[in-house]
Amino acid sequence: MSSSLASPTTILITGGTSGIGLQLVKKLPAYGHRLIVIARRASKLSEIAPDSCGAVVPYDCDLSDEAALGETLDTIIEKHSGISVVINNAALQYPVAMTEPNFDPAMMCKEVAINLVAPAIIAQRMLPVLQKQNRQCAIVNMSSGLAFYPKTQTALYCATKAAIHSFSQSLRYQLADTNIQVIEVILPLVDTPMTAGRGYGKISAKQAADAVLRGMAQGKSEIYVGKARLLRIINRLAPSAGRKALKGS
Repeated sequence: MSSSLASPTTILITGGTSGIGLQLVKKLPAYGHRLIVIARRASKLSEIAPDSCGAVVPYDCDLSDEAALGETLDTIIEKHSGISVVINNAALQYPVAMTEPNFDPAMMCKEVAINLVAPAIIAQRMLPVLQKQNRQCAIVNMSSGLAFYPKTQTALYCATKAAIHSFSQSLRYQLADTNIQVIEVILPLVDTPMTAGRGYGKISAKQAADAVLRGMAQGKSEIYVGKARLLRIINRLAPSAGRKALKGS
């Protein structure tokens, strides 16, 4: 399968102001790509990624606000008809066990909205745009090793990543005979603001972004990054070891 990034195009990406998203925003313009960035503070990109700002069109939007997201997508679809790649990168994680007395149910709604509902809405709304393109297109969903082996403290986050894994597979089946490739990126622990102060053995956001771009260039539908590559072996040979290793992390 040819790469959706084989020639310059317009890319829609969420959460491009920090972590892996920011690294992608910094890297992709060098290959001639134009970026449409949706984030809560997307307008800050002119300050934090000034070298890329000429190739970036920011849209401030809270992805957990379904109405605001719909309006933002309406504007983007009207103004940027050449989008051929969608990267659902934004994610939210509350490191609070649901057994804690200070757990707020509103946190659950926001976490699910950003991690699962928003990517599904964006994918569905952008399908007609991608189908019109006379080239290979892609929807890229950021998943995690936690989709397969959840950890104790962040039950809902792990559940949303498991849902993204399943969603990506089903959507891939639905689009098998089209020009749209569905790509799932299975990430290990990455050093981002979301994981600050937690875990060890992290890879940098730059390393993760580089791996994503390599996988896309190779036309992969599943991109296992860093230590996440071990999941295929663990799943086959010792699934119980994977559960035990992540349970207390």
